[in-house]
Amino acid sequence: MGKNVPFKKNMIQGGSIVLAALVLGLFMVCTVKTLKSYDDTVKVRGLCEKEVPADRVVYRISYSEKSNSLADLRNTISQNNSIIVEKLRAAGFKDDEVKVGNANYEDRYSYANDVSQITFRYQANQTVTVFSKNLDLVRKMQQTLETDLVNQNILANSWADYQFLGLNEIKPAMIAESLENARAAADEFAKNSHSRIGKMRTASQGYFEVEDLDENTPQVKKVRVVTTVEYYLK
Repeated sequence: MGKNVPFKKNMIQGGSIVLAALVLGLFMVCTVKTLKSYDDTVKVRGLCEKEVPADRVVYRISYSEKSNSLADLRNTISQNNSIIVEKLRAAGFKDDEVKVGNANYEDRYSYANDVSQITFRYQANQTVTVFSKNLDLVRKMQQTLETDLVNQNILANSWADYQFLGLNEIKPAMIAESLENARAAADEFAKNSHSRIGKMRTASQGYFEVEDLDENTPQVKKVRVVTTVEYYLK
């Protein structure tokens, strides 16, 4: 009887070890399956685009003048600026919408290889800029301004830059819509792969892009954002 005690003791210890190994094995299998399930993900993109009207226009009128007298050139620039500003006022623009920049004066002799080839020594480049929310007024002004200035002996070029400044107001709704579109794409993928969408793993928002709708309608803008989302699959 005494000899059987160590044997039984060894059997119990052996059985405990086997049982512990079995439990540990099952735990590792469950862990591996769980970890593997977390490795199954899908990455999708959600696009949101909107067409919005521009809410500000920057209208620039630029011209150049030349003279052999710097004083005469400065007077000509001053007179031309007054003519342009007066036309803008008469058209309906307010004084705080019009900005007369500083003229850029050049001494053309300073960089000429042969000054005898230069008819006028001094040149001035001037820009008058309008910042306005009245897009229709700018479009109307564009049709006649350059011709009117030619009649005043001012050869000018003008162009309008239509802008959209209300981006912050539409950002939240556009981000929400892009996330919804990303979720719809993920659901479609899960349906085709016979799985289900789990929790969101990562998400990143792309830059908002604002560009002209097309070259003929710069006063209408296209706003675009793409959100990239990664979901777990079940």
